[in-house]
Amino acid sequence: MNRILTAARLHLNKPQIVFSSPAQIIGAVLILSAIVAFALQRAGNSPLDADYAMGARMNSGMVWSLPGFLIYYGVQAIATTFPFALALGLTRRAYVLGTALVNLIMSVYITALMLALLGIELATGHWFFGLYVLDTYALGAGDPWVLAATVFLGTFLCTSIGGLFGAVWVRFGSRGPLALGLGLGLVLVLALLVLAPRLAQILSGVTSAGLALGVALASVLAVAGTWLAMSRAAVR
Repeated sequence: MNRILTAARLHLNKPQIVFSSPAQIIGAVLILSAIVAFALQRAGNSPLDADYAMGARMNSGMVWSLPGFLIYYGVQAIATTFPFALALGLTRRAYVLGTALVNLIMSVYITALMLALLGIELATGHWFFGLYVLDTYALGAGDPWVLAATVFLGTFLCTSIGGLFGAVWVRFGSRGPLALGLGLGLVLVLALLVLAPRLAQILSGVTSAGLALGVALASVLAVAGTWLAMSRAAVR
């Protein structure tokens, strides 16, 4: 356990990228959304109109702003610290588990941050002028439980996928992530081809619990894949 915590502290030595960068991205989305909302209201759209609220809740900027950064974080977390971790005497298993622990910490942090902002948004009547950033359909339309589950699982999945690509790069070099990306893309395309005749029926039967379970399973598989790649990776 001590080695796992040591591996986690190794990643947490970069507090700006673990804590500051996500907060800055979230803040930037808030500012940009406020500018757009203000422009729409200046154009004659009243925040008191029910249609305005319905359209404003379509804002998915907070959902799409973070995945790119989170995947990048997962890649660099593995690629930049693995040799140093082994030099400190950490086992590969402890390193992978410590990395997963930090991904969980980041997931909890981002979830808490968004929940706090949702609380402010709802308490202030949507930032005092009809600004919908967290109270959106993509994040549960104001339901804190849906937002928490969506953000936590989504963050952990993105960082875990990034870690997998980083591990494959360490193990196989620059061709590894390319091969992995092409392989995953091929599997997705084949799955769509096979399921296409019943795709609408399958999608209509997907529940929130089922989707959450699928995301959690994908995250576990990504962590397991990271361990498989790291178990035979050479120190460069």
